[in-house]
Amino acid sequence: MRKLLTLFVTCAMLVSCSVIAAAQDDGRRALAEELLNLMNMKDNSGAGLAMVKQMISGNSAMMKQNSARPDDMAAKISSDTEKFFDKLAADLSWDKMKDDYITMYAETYTAYELKGIIAFYKSPAGQAFSKKQPELMKKGMELSRARIMPKILEMQGEMMNERKAARDARKQKMKERMDATQQEQNEEQNGKE
Repeated sequence: MRKLLTLFVTCAMLVSCSVIAAAQDDGRRALAEELLNLMNMKDNSGAGLAMVKQMISGNSAMMKQNSARPDDMAAKISSDTEKFFDKLAADLSWDKMKDDYITMYAETYTAYELKGIIAFYKSPAGQAFSKKQPELMKKGMELSRARIMPKILEMQGEMMNERKAARDARKQKMKERMDATQQEQNEEQNGKE
């Protein structure tokens, strides 16, 4: 009987602890959602995806201009890139990611920290910070693109040169084989005469 009572008390304590933890978590989730709303995450994430898509489209156009590929192949690659990005953007939409972000913020910050961050975002400085995030993201992407594109184009040129060298090496090997075969045939012909 005593064991049963101990087991009952232990279970009751575990249930009450999990209920308290769930209640605390619910409070943090509500705070996390309020913070994400103050941060304009829905608009900012949509704007961020639009900027990435624009950057990818711009990069594709630049690579197309610098490519030795036929126009129809470059257009196909561009079309495939667009389709891929559209699917990716759909999977990363705010509606699909919102709960994950709420969980991430609720698990990362304490209620106290969330309240402090919320107070910042409600302040004039926090509102300015939130409002200017898309502009900062755009400038950051432009800066990255300006630094990355020359490297991509350089690497693309190197890969094209490597492919050409490999193709030339295969052609040379084939020519050598054909020459060797021709020489053997000539020697056989000369041996028969």
